[in-house]
Amino acid sequence: MLKKYWILIIILILIVLTVSAFFVYRAKTGSQVKINNKTFKVELALTDTRREKGLMGRDHLDANSGMLFVFPKSDIQTFWMKDTKIPLDIIWIEDAKIVEMTTLKPQSGTTIPQYTPKNKANYVLEVNAGITSENNIKVGDVVKIKY
Repeated sequence: MLKKYWILIIILILIVLTVSAFFVYRAKTGSQVKINNKTFKVELALTDTRREKGLMGRDHLDANSGMLFVFPKSDIQTFWMKDTKIPLDIIWIEDAKIVEMTTLKPQSGTTIPQYTPKNKANYVLEVNAGITSENNIKVGDVVKIKY
């Protein structure tokens, strides 16, 4: 009888691990954001922990990729560059339109760059710095999100 319980527990653990791995993989590979004619392959930051970590510690962000921060409700979303090594264009999105943008440089020494927008947003997209100007992305542009 005890052996049956152990087998059941192992099967349940394997199912949970498989489902978790699927969602982690999906969050890293299957999502896209399209602005004008530019498509970005994005990782999703869906939880408070993931949103707090963001792109910290990374040395590189592939071209045409980024991180999409998904918030449960619209609010003023302050962003910072703690332990972020890559200069970023940060795009605030509300109801499928860009409401604000800025470029932040990496942290240097004890100075941690941060930005508090004037507008509420329910999504924030981080991409390599310069992408917005290179692609004529501006406030008011329509954003299509697929995840």
